Amino acid sequence: MKVYLDCGGEKRLIGRADVPADCSPVYEARLLGAASVVTGRFATGAVTHLPDGGGAPVVERAVLAAPGQPVELLPGWVPLAS
Repeated sequence: MKVYLDCGGEKRLIGRADVPADCSPVYEARLLGAASVVTGRFATGAVTHLPDGGGAPVVERAVLAAPGQPVELLPGWVPLAS
């Protein structure tokens, strides 16, 4: 799933993570392994954008991270190449 940084309602793509598409609106990442009771909570929701070549808007489900939230804790985290 794509991961966006949500700064004041403006969303910027920052990477990808192995978050299941059918997860709840709040995804809980286990911080210390599969048996961990310590979790980090991440919001998931819809992101709408226009394709480069024009056409109908595209809506996709994504993780919406808040500024300062440690996205590297998400499973399979891969930052966007800069």
